[in-house]
Amino acid sequence: MALRVKDTPELPEINIEKLAHEIISGIKAATVSCKKNKLLLGISGGVDSSVLADLACRVTCADNVYGLQLTHSHENELLIKDAAIIARHLRIKMRSLDISPLVDLMSETLRVPFHGEEAISRRSQIVDRLRMMIMFDIAEQEGMLMLSSLNKTERLLGLGVTLGSSASVVLPLADVYKTYVYQLADYLGLPDQIRVRQPNFEFWRNPADGDEPRDVVKEIDKVLYLRKEKKMPPSRVKNVGFAPRFAQAVLKRLDETADAQ
Repeated sequence: MALRVKDTPELPEINIEKLAHEIISGIKAATVSCKKNKLLLGISGGVDSSVLADLACRVTCADNVYGLQLTHSHENELLIKDAAIIARHLRIKMRSLDISPLVDLMSETLRVPFHGEEAISRRSQIVDRLRMMIMFDIAEQEGMLMLSSLNKTERLLGLGVTLGSSASVVLPLADVYKTYVYQLADYLGLPDQIRVRQPNFEFWRNPADGDEPRDVVKEIDKVLYLRKEKKMPPSRVKNVGFAPRFAQAVLKRLDETADAQ
């Protein structure tokens, strides 16, 4: 599926330094409100969790930031290695646990099919919910404030599973489009392996499969921005340069997510 039939409107430029300081201030306010100075977050090796981990280290010392890597047998091996890279880069403590037996048990109990798109999607949801359950439990045991790296693009498209990553106590990136998260990664000077990492479409089929995922995300963000921030009617959004089928797929997903809330 094509992305564009002509050039599409660019997202507005923002002050990335100001955005970083606003996120840091928000996390700091949450620690004061909850009276907790230890922060717990999931480290996946992706750009979102890496950006959040860096910003968390600017709120408190690295000794008070804890990364939890919950892996399973279907995990991308490069992402697993990248999680260790960001932990070393920030000098934070990271614990890695294999939750494959739990995922397999839940999949078998719920009779998830072995193959096909439905199997992939449902297994991803199970993984996300199990991760959050484990993180909530550890955060409670250790008296930590849990952070989620869910960004605005994922939130609007319903890519944070209910009782999963969208259920976290604090969502510092919830109002930040994925495109700007990449800009934050550049501003923070994260390792190259993190900054060049392509996004994945774990909970939703890529609406423009075949194109570079990062370009797809940028165009998705443009559609979302025009519809949500500029309040542009769907008919107009479809006529500003996006390929019709692509724009329709994003707008449909946005409407479905809104209806489910």
